[in-house]
Amino acid sequence: MLGNQYVLLATRLAMEEPVVSDMSITDEHIVVASKTKVSEICAELSKNPDHAILVKKGSEILGVVTARDIFRHMSEGLNATKVKVDKIMRTNVLSVIGNTPLSKALEIMSDTPTDAVIVVDENNEFLGYFSVNDYRDATRRLEAHLLMASRLSRSRKAIAQVRIEKEEEEEGDLLDLLLGNEIEDEEEIPEIPSMIMLD
Repeated sequence: MLGNQYVLLATRLAMEEPVVSDMSITDEHIVVASKTKVSEICAELSKNPDHAILVKKGSEILGVVTARDIFRHMSEGLNATKVKVDKIMRTNVLSVIGNTPLSKALEIMSDTPTDAVIVVDENNEFLGYFSVNDYRDATRRLEAHLLMASRLSRSRKAIAQVRIEKEEEEEGDLLDLLLGNEIEDEEEIPEIPSMIMLD
């Protein structure tokens, strides 16, 4: 019985669509205060050049800075030791609630031009950063989920059909047992001879 419960639980979980917070949203980013100098984040970016620098003021994420942004501004004469990150950040940040199904979240992201996607909870508290790699992984994960859900649905339909056929067969067996299904088992009714006509 316990084994069946585990199977049912695993099936239900497999049928449930993954959500945004199921992805690896706690990596590939650094959160810094809005008044942090650009020079202070360069050392971190030299180790992880693909990471996003999320600029935070209080509990709110205001914008994002990448290594490419810094290089571009430095080529225009930026003094990294004096300028703070909030002066060069891009501010088009999209917030997605963590329990949003992946299909809905990917649709929103594809339809909304944005500089960065952050993940928040229902109270708008920051949970993580949804990177380009997360987007690719989410697409693959959603495709795998849809394929698995389709297979499970077909399996459940096939099992239900077999169960129906088995129940019908058992009902037929019971009916045969009660009424008999062999013609030869029935008592033969003797033929009544027709009246003899005398000429």
